Amino acid sequence: MNVTLECIPCYIKQTINTLAQTEIHEEKAREIIHQTLPLLPRLDPQGTPAENSTIILRKVNELLGIEDPFHRAKKESNELALKLLPQLKERIHQSTDPLFMSLQIAVAGNIIDMGILKEFDVEGSIQEAMEKSFARDDYASFLQRLKEAREILILGDNSGEIAFDRLLAEQLSEFGIEVTYAVKDRPILNDATMEDATYVGMTEHIRVISNGSGFLGTILKDCSEEFKQAYKKADIVISKGQANYESLEALGKEDRRLYFLLRAKCEIVAGNLGVELGEMVFCCS
Repeated sequence: MNVTLECIPCYIKQTINTLAQTEIHEEKAREIIHQTLPLLPRLDPQGTPAENSTIILRKVNELLGIEDPFHRAKKESNELALKLLPQLKERIHQSTDPLFMSLQIAVAGNIIDMGILKEFDVEGSIQEAMEKSFARDDYASFLQRLKEAREILILGDNSGEIAFDRLLAEQLSEFGIEVTYAVKDRPILNDATMEDATYVGMTEHIRVISNGSGFLGTILKDCSEEFKQAYKKADIVISKGQANYESLEALGKEDRRLYFLLRAKCEIVAGNLGVELGEMVFCCS
């Protein structure tokens, strides 16, 4: 998915949301914003929003002198998600289709996005996910592929929602399938890293690997050899969230192993998916 002019305000919004995680004075914050603006004309117009956002955000972190401005917020979102797990596990247990329910819960967690949304209602998102259908739903084809699958790779997105992804990964494991969950190699926005995977207990039950990259989304050329091999071997790849969709959407048109699981949180992504803003999708290409 290529960038559009509408992506430019989003770069600035992500910058402001990052600065809001710190205690710097407004004058210093304004100075950092001004220092990042000259990067905008140099961004690749043929690149993806995820790639271009990363370039801006790395500069912001550099100017702040902070490796992970979202560290405290990520811990808080993990703690919030963990408190909800017992009741969510019970919902899955009582469901007539536990796997589908776990997909709904995983996409509900996708509301936790501090780069785009300053405020979010996780419990409200979960309730909405229970009441609404996917705007695009390829669950039937997913089940068919699942019958022959031996290995599944889940591309993680944000902290907090990684706890909900754990429930999905555990459900898939019950099919006798080897599940691998991929996290970012280093901090970028509130994306999940190995620290988050350990904190929410994902590493206790599921194989977790770093993708070797610090980019938003999944930029294959920047990923480690270990991740590339896991990606190549997987019979099914579940791509969580907008940034992964932005960076893999073009590949998904040819690679039918790719299933995108996300909430459309911006007009451009929603339009590209052919859904309304805020709707949830589980779709192949």
